[in-house]
Amino acid sequence: MKGHSIGRDRIITLLLENAVSLIMVLFLIFMVFYKPVFVSWANICNIINECAIYGITACAMTTAIICAEVDLSVSSTFAWSTVLCCMVCNSLGFAPAVILTLICGAIFGAFNGLLVACVHMPAFVATLGTMTAIKGLAYVVTDAQPINTTNEALKAFGAFEIAGIGTAPMVFLAVLLVFMWFLKKTRFGRGIYATGGNYEVSRMSGINVVFYKFIIFVLLGGCAALSGIMYASRIMAGWAPYGSDLALYCVASTVIGGTSMAGGSGGVHKTVVGLLLMAIMFNAMTMLGVEGSMQKFIRGIVLITVIVLDAFANQRQKR
Repeated sequence: MKGHSIGRDRIITLLLENAVSLIMVLFLIFMVFYKPVFVSWANICNIINECAIYGITACAMTTAIICAEVDLSVSSTFAWSTVLCCMVCNSLGFAPAVILTLICGAIFGAFNGLLVACVHMPAFVATLGTMTAIKGLAYVVTDAQPINTTNEALKAFGAFEIAGIGTAPMVFLAVLLVFMWFLKKTRFGRGIYATGGNYEVSRMSGINVVFYKFIIFVLLGGCAALSGIMYASRIMAGWAPYGSDLALYCVASTVIGGTSMAGGSGGVHKTVVGLLLMAIMFNAMTMLGVEGSMQKFIRGIVLITVIVLDAFANQRQKR
């Protein structure tokens, strides 16, 4: 009887962890039959290109969640990066724009890291504050207006594609492979898992937990800036409201992919599944004529659902 009970608990936990993913897969199957154009190569390329831009930041967000942290300011860093990239492209050119934007993103991330790792502020509070400050900075600098650019190098970078697959998925693949390598194959990656799994035990074991907490926010800032550059190259403009759903999207994709908010487990390869499922779902809703405002509402519901189910699954595992 005890064996049956353990088996049943494992099944229930597995269903809780993957409930949203299962629903999305069923929705995908429905769309394949209801809208055959949904699986056309052109639409598949569109889905890949769409999710790749946010996917760059999602890799860093997954790393932060493994380390039991979260960064709400990536949305504002993304928006600021589109603005800064376009402004510098107009004055100094493409290469300086990329370098300065990445450095600025890393500096924003380093500031978050100092607040969380050194000052010991809760990540939610610290990044909520910087999110508001960076967003405000973007509005002030642009006078709340879009910044357009006609830089040919940026345009060529964003327009380049192979068989319908643009630059963003190629950059995303490179970022994904780097994160997979250092999380699984390096001492640095093992330190992140250990810090997220049990902070106090890791600290007492001699692991530099302050460094790991700090560096994940630097990575988040840099990746959010890179995502902003990719977005700016696609639409040739920067604006403060861009990417307002980035943090939500990354957290939801990470948890849907199977990385627990409790920290200490998961991986960026799993987040790819979550990214694709999210992109497919919202692409399908667009095809079905669901309004943008309703899609935002559904995104919020999806995020709440996956976090609640993740919490239930963690509670069952602790019993």
